Amino acid sequence: SRRAQTFVILANSNWDSRGYFAMVAAPARNTEDLPFPRTIGYWALAANGAKGGGTKYLTLQYLNFARWTAQQHSCNLPQAIKIMARNYVFHADGRFTPLGFFKMWWPYVTLMNETVHWGMKVPLAMCLYDKSREVGLGQHSGLFVGVALSSAGEVVATGWSERFGVHMGLRQLSSYKESLRLSQEARGNIVAAAYAGAGGLWLRNFAWNFAFFEWKRFFHNAVEETPAGAPSWFCWHLDWLRTLDKKDQANFLTFEAATLGTYLTFFNMAGDNIKTKMQHDPARYPNFRDTCLEIWGKHGLLGFARGGLFKGIYLILGATVAIGIQERLSEIMAALMHR
Repeated sequence: SRRAQTFVILANSNWDSRGYFAMVAAPARNTEDLPFPRTIGYWALAANGAKGGGTKYLTLQYLNFARWTAQQHSCNLPQAIKIMARNYVFHADGRFTPLGFFKMWWPYVTLMNETVHWGMKVPLAMCLYDKSREVGLGQHSGLFVGVALSSAGEVVATGWSERFGVHMGLRQLSSYKESLRLSQEARGNIVAAAYAGAGGLWLRNFAWNFAFFEWKRFFHNAVEETPAGAPSWFCWHLDWLRTLDKKDQANFLTFEAATLGTYLTFFNMAGDNIKTKMQHDPARYPNFRDTCLEIWGKHGLLGFARGGLFKGIYLILGATVAIGIQERLSEIMAALMHR
């Protein structure tokens, strides 16, 4: 069936020659039903994404914290590192306290935030892309709508935990109740308090997700068939990619798409700065519009890109870990299909 084709194509180790989300449009390589319910495939992707998201938190949270610090203070990389060292690695009396480094992993709700966020990112976008194609949207417009809706789903599911992470982490609050109370006093009601910065979070997620998946599609298409008029250096790069094992090739393409999706998407950085400021200080930054105006008035265009280097490294490595682990699942699914 057509729905079964999605996971038949997914089972191939480079996510199909037509692109990361072009699965439904591509001709099926095997039209027989899967030996397991379609829902299990989505849950397997989600479980592997969650595993990658958890690994991302455990290994890269200090980069996440550095990004929050740079965005909180609208400062550059050296200043952010200096602030972090002063706050967490050196005591007020000047003593060196190396274990203070691990305070950057507080609060631990960020672990749940990362596992849920990365667990739902790919399967939800796949599902909504599939539905968008069914109602007649094209590959690009279908991806646009599917990612816009899946990004909104990410905000609903993880926006509150993202707020706790930023607010409690930067202020080093020990009480979730106290964090919510402070936000509620500034924003009026509990929903607005829990989802402070939700607009910026959606802008960040949508801009990055759409750019990432489009680049992912382009690179997989290019590996399958070199684009007409491609420069010689890109042709050489594609030839090298074709020599790699399919799994390694998919992971490398994920890294490249994540890099371009991060650094070529200004709105990704801007949304993240707006979100962090609103979550850290809801009294000073009560809404999206006023936050934008203050950033522009005090820091100009550069203010919307603060923390970009930390965020870039965090996203690129994190996406490679999280989605790379998901793509390992393709080998297992392929093995099942060939039995």
